[in-house]
Amino acid sequence: MKISKIKKHIFQAVQALTLATLTIIAIAAFPTKASAEIPDSIRIGLTREFANRETINIANNYITVGHESGGVFYALQALTSTGGFTARVTGGVVTIHAGGTQVFSFNDTTRGAQVVDTAGGTIRLGNYSYRGAIEFHPTGGRLTAINVLCPELYLYGVLPTEMSHHFHANALKAQAIASRTFMVYRMNEGSHRHLGFDLCDTTHCQSYRGTGSEHSSTTQAVSETRGLVMFHSGAVILAVYHSSGGGSTDNSENVWVQARPYLRAVRNIAEHDPVEWTRTFTWAQINTALQAAGASIGTATGIAITQTGTYGRVQELTVHGTGGTWRLTREATRTFFAPIGGTLMSRNFHIAGAAPTQTTAPEAVWVTDGQATISSTIISMLWQNHLGQVSTVPDGVYVFDGTTRRRIESPIPETPTQVVTGGAGITLVGSGWGHGLGMSQRGAHGMALAGHTYREILLHYYTGIEIR
Repeated sequence: MKISKIKKHIFQAVQALTLATLTIIAIAAFPTKASAEIPDSIRIGLTREFANRETINIANNYITVGHESGGVFYALQALTSTGGFTARVTGGVVTIHAGGTQVFSFNDTTRGAQVVDTAGGTIRLGNYSYRGAIEFHPTGGRLTAINVLCPELYLYGVLPTEMSHHFHANALKAQAIASRTFMVYRMNEGSHRHLGFDLCDTTHCQSYRGTGSEHSSTTQAVSETRGLVMFHSGAVILAVYHSSGGGSTDNSENVWVQARPYLRAVRNIAEHDPVEWTRTFTWAQINTALQAAGASIGTATGIAITQTGTYGRVQELTVHGTGGTWRLTREATRTFFAPIGGTLMSRNFHIAGAAPTQTTAPEAVWVTDGQATISSTIISMLWQNHLGQVSTVPDGVYVFDGTTRRRIESPIPETPTQVVTGGAGITLVGSGWGHGLGMSQRGAHGMALAGHTYREILLHYYTGIEIR
């Protein structure tokens, strides 16, 4: 009996030393910038699939249970089960079960309840696999799974869920730095700290699905930008991004309340395949949306864009009714439509049939035939389509260089537009997808295809920042 106990203690000591050594090697392989305050490990709450659960199944056949201290995993015992394992709460502590039998109990609740793959592989929960360790956090008799791993390894799983791995390498590198910067900002913010983790795995922080979506191109982008973070005036920035700008980005105060000096409206230099959309609503649907918003203005009779921000994004939308008007500002101009088919894809839209007047001359366009070049404003040009038909400025004009398609912006309408009334309802025609702040991902891809570096992309979309 004494010999078996000695063997068990020796085994545990060897496990602790081996796994601690592996952890130290992994951390050393991913150095970080001290100035960015990136820790050696990060805690990701797997709230999308594994939060507040009575039981969580572990598909691995060989696991080692233990706890973390100072970024190092200390092993307590190795377990084997051909049918995998189940974690649950028993008597207020986390327990591990195999085949219906309890095989381990984490009696010391102050040190955490973690499991790793004994051979150093991933831990499989349901249909997902995760690098590093999984910690089971008990609350009220239920469990939430937390993935504990190196921040750079976390980004391996973030990048391909936030940007297509087919995008240009420089766009992926720009996204890697934006995602790393956003990670650090959210960690410093500490909005999930009371729940026992640094970040969640949803879009509130950044979308994270473990190893299942990893790709060599996105992994390379993370590795080649290792530790790089964006700063403004010495502080890590809130590096928000969106799918498609549809021609331009926006100022932060036009979306949220706070003005941030690095989130300024800029033109998209060369957005690749910008998102375009059309939405039609009946007046009955508008009345439903008014009711959902708590507006008491009678029956809807008309609607108008009454204020726009830089480059024409809608800043204020006014709904007219038989008993008054209802004013929508900022993001509410998008979310107002959520009860009647979903939030609008962007605030870069106009009301079809509103016939707005135009501002003074917008940006100039240059046309060359290889020998001579002419320059004029869009509004003064005539356009000929593929049928030979000639007209003034059409809706949606593009320039294609053989690789990248860029939309040429039509003149920005003045506000207010006339109130659209009558008929069956209204039609909104727009471009872009997302809140419009920070980097446009399709814009980054277009800039990369046009020959811009990842640094040039980031310096374009985030005003006055430095990358280090």
